Amino acid sequence: MIESICVIAGAPRSGTSWLGMLIDSSPIVNYRFQPLFSYAFKDALHPDSTDAEIATVIQQIDAAENEFLLQSDKRASGLYPTFAKEQRHRCLAFKTCRYQYILPRLLRALPQLKTIGIVRHPCGAVHSWLVNPKEFPPDSDPLKEWRWGGCKNQGRQEEFFGFYKWKEVAHLYLDLHDQFPDRFALVRYEDLVHETHQEVRRLFDFLQLRVTPQTEAFISECHERHEDSPYAVFKDRRVAERWVTELQPEIRDAIVTDVRGTRLERFLA
Repeated sequence: MIESICVIAGAPRSGTSWLGMLIDSSPIVNYRFQPLFSYAFKDALHPDSTDAEIATVIQQIDAAENEFLLQSDKRASGLYPTFAKEQRHRCLAFKTCRYQYILPRLLRALPQLKTIGIVRHPCGAVHSWLVNPKEFPPDSDPLKEWRWGGCKNQGRQEEFFGFYKWKEVAHLYLDLHDQFPDRFALVRYEDLVHETHQEVRRLFDFLQLRVTPQTEAFISECHERHEDSPYAVFKDRRVAERWVTELQPEIRDAIVTDVRGTRLERFLA
């Protein structure tokens, strides 16, 4: 029986995969990758889903085992780790970069559910998308696409690429943190990169999970190894600041000017 549920949420290219693996390192966590984007559960939940429908889908996600949800290929290739688990898990955790508008409904429907919203510096998130050939279409112009992300979002409500979608997500997370202070935790990607042990302890306390030697070992390995794949979770800490020298100045300056002086300025630090 699931005792608790953790949703790991963030705009695309914000570190959700890495944060998901940090949570997955707990022996009592049953981790699933983007179930709402999978074929098995695509469009299974909506903002108008009933409490009973939501509870049923969550139980189905917990029981489901397919290669996409388990990310079997990435684990086999070494891009993701494989962790030892206790025989009986007590926490279901899953990540999502899409369907952000469902988060308020999940929090209201499931009292045992908590959410961690990770927010990356907007320049870092936009840059990481623009330089990822698997996410940014090669025939698209970064100077035309960075704001709206239309070449990737394609008008789909559930997609959140581009700076304006980053703003939408960041505002939503601040609102949810105000509405559910005990059930919605915020973490800055840059803090997680540079103060990993401290932030992981804070988040594990929030989820009532114990930090075990397995988690400590994974934290150490994360920064000792570097994999160039954009989907790897083993990265040099310097990836957090690559945008400073690589993002086009006109994009960088426009983003900073837009955010400065607003409630989102805290994510520029």
